[in-house]
Amino acid sequence: MRPELPPSRYEKPSPYPEPYLEYGEDTFYGEDTARPHLGWLLLLPILLVMALVAFCLVVPDKWLAVEHMDQAATVMPFDPPRIETQAALMGVSLPPASVQQRLQQRRAFFSGDFEYLDQSLSAQRQQALLNPQQTIGYHPFIEGLEDTALAGLDACQRWLQAMPDSYVAHWVCAEVWNDGAWEARSEKRRSDINIAQTVLMEERLHQSNHLLERALTLDEQPVEALSLLAQNHFLLGTRVDDGFEWAQLLNVFDGKDAELSEPWPHSRTTGLASSYIERALAVYPRYLPAHRTWANFLQPRWGGTQALVLSAIDQAQRAGIEESDLLDMRDDFVVYPATFSTPGATQAYWEKAIAQQPTRKRLEGLLHDQVGRQNWKAIVPAAAALIVRYPDDGDAYYWLAEARKMMGQTDEARAAYLYAAALGNDAAAQELIMAFIRGGLGIDESYAGPSLPQLCHYSAALGSPIGANCLGAGYFEGGQPGVPFARDPGQGYAWHLLASRAGHYNSQFDLGWMLYSGRVPGVDSEQAQALGIFWLRRAEEKGHTFAARRLDELGVDRSTSLISRDNLFAVTNSLKTGLLWVRQQLQSLWA
Repeated sequence: MRPELPPSRYEKPSPYPEPYLEYGEDTFYGEDTARPHLGWLLLLPILLVMALVAFCLVVPDKWLAVEHMDQAATVMPFDPPRIETQAALMGVSLPPASVQQRLQQRRAFFSGDFEYLDQSLSAQRQQALLNPQQTIGYHPFIEGLEDTALAGLDACQRWLQAMPDSYVAHWVCAEVWNDGAWEARSEKRRSDINIAQTVLMEERLHQSNHLLERALTLDEQPVEALSLLAQNHFLLGTRVDDGFEWAQLLNVFDGKDAELSEPWPHSRTTGLASSYIERALAVYPRYLPAHRTWANFLQPRWGGTQALVLSAIDQAQRAGIEESDLLDMRDDFVVYPATFSTPGATQAYWEKAIAQQPTRKRLEGLLHDQVGRQNWKAIVPAAAALIVRYPDDGDAYYWLAEARKMMGQTDEARAAYLYAAALGNDAAAQELIMAFIRGGLGIDESYAGPSLPQLCHYSAALGSPIGANCLGAGYFEGGQPGVPFARDPGQGYAWHLLASRAGHYNSQFDLGWMLYSGRVPGVDSEQAQALGIFWLRRAEEKGHTFAARRLDELGVDRSTSLISRDNLFAVTNSLKTGLLWVRQQLQSLWA
């Protein structure tokens, strides 16, 4: 709404000379002169619209080309990382068969065995879709990729080139870009991130949407693609009548670039997103991710209401979603037990809920409550209860190991860490790597488990940022006393790049500074400096103090003012996107 102007703005004297009043006191300016002036005023908007139309039609395409802030996918002039796949960690028992298949799929993805991966994922989803009486949950392979963010960019490029008509390739790679969008937030709320992080997140969501729109044409039951499209459009704040997002531009002009709220209120975002949810549930009514996405974005913090959330849960119940999943939806979107302020209230809630029905999420909730209070003795039975029912839960083994370590039970802690790492748990791999470097956990001359290179290669083959960072550092420092790696700077660059894409802030700092300082061969100096600053900024956003210091020394502007480079970048791209949309609409009208 435009603000009302003070009355003084309307009391300016007439700019026209007295002779124009020659028709008498009751005639303003005179009949002959009033019409031409009013006519010009009426004609002015028409002329402006015509000028806009003409500009949109004649301006060269290159002037409207949208620039991208995201440089994570930039091709680098060195060999890809050499991935050494290991089916198991030496001395560690094999995990359950279901976990082995999930890990094998991850290794196939990062190592380039796309024929196996495509056939395996396609067979799993077809088998699930053929049984309309069961709930389809989140795919374990997709969930496992979440912590790898954009580490799979090169794998996606090769997979899509090898199988350009593969539905699962487009779906999985869209999930990779979606994971990268979340990673851009650095695990912070939307209100706590800067304008550059917001732009990165939106660019990656658009990359995801591009692949998903293609996926819709490749399968008759694209329920996964439809559900993810809904999530992406909720996050983007796309209105059903918009061909592009004005939200970023309006937030910038509002002066809220440093304190962006969550995306647009519910009433303005549910149009396009809800249409994708409806289409997904029409394909498969018992697709849990679609129901959870819908309930999530109907919460009050997104502009919805608790009544709408409850109606979404009721809709899921009518669709046949299993009772355990409905209970989890109520816990997550209605009760919020983790937010209870009364001491002991959260623990009491989880214990009562588990007695009613011990779902996986409820057992995890109790475990995390004990972790938050560092109640190490209570963590052991909580983790054990989760492991008994869900022996594939790497987080449960990790927290069991942490509790054993804090209680001085070194051998038990090391065994639990190793098994958690075998399940693909990054935090466990990090603890073991640091024990190799600094000592601890009984890793000495008598230790008979996997070596440091074996552990790092095992984790890195799964796309782990921890394993990739270990190899990046190891190949650079190789050849020095006590370093069990051969020196290979090319592989050091390659693994640091994969770890940087996966979100490891130490690799982002190392790669960024090496690029900026000209130590990466084959990269043009101007491009190297731009890429270096890009990765240094990503490290700083995650709290890397040395990255922040380097950026200060280089005089890199990270301000949140309206005239900052990031804001001008966002505004310019929004205007270009708007003009492109106008051009497309005009061309479609005249086609």
